[in-house]
Amino acid sequence: MIRFARLATVLLTLTFSVLAHAAGPATAYKVKVKKLELNNGASWVTVFDGASASMDIASASSGQSAGQFLSGLNVPDGVYTQVRVTPHPSFNIQGNDGARYTLAANGVNGGCTFTNNAALVAECTITLTAPNEPSTTTQDFSATPITVKNGVCDRKIRVSFDVSGAISYNALANELFPAEPTVTMTAQ
Repeated sequence: MIRFARLATVLLTLTFSVLAHAAGPATAYKVKVKKLELNNGASWVTVFDGASASMDIASASSGQSAGQFLSGLNVPDGVYTQVRVTPHPSFNIQGNDGARYTLAANGVNGGCTFTNNAALVAECTITLTAPNEPSTTTQDFSATPITVKNGVCDRKIRVSFDVSGAISYNALANELFPAEPTVTMTAQ
């Protein structure tokens, strides 16, 4: 078993089924992880199950935060070819969709209310409910599997987050919601 902070940063590929009509940048995008599993070719190994601390993937230090976010995970020795992440449905977001800016209040449809005045932008806390809950996402890295032997991972995983389109406007709800960020992963 090892402290597995390096691979933990892979975990933040989020999927939402929000009907977005416009999208813009987030200045705050705080997420939690509900469950993290790794596949060793024979079975899924749960390495985290619960509600983690929040991590702001819009911040300049998001990669470092991701490493600290799940540091200390115990992962059995083995070769891992897939990661499966279940995001927590609660998010804190702040930003705009290009025209509308988040306010701290929630709307009747579960999203953030908004203003057209950029000076009033505020962080909003939302908990997504079905059918908009983030779904479990599986990422395959079988072309470059991660090997853990004697408690040591064979390489570092670098993750970057692009939240430039992570605030979305849902016209049917007339509210702002988190949109899926772009996640880029490289193994070194």
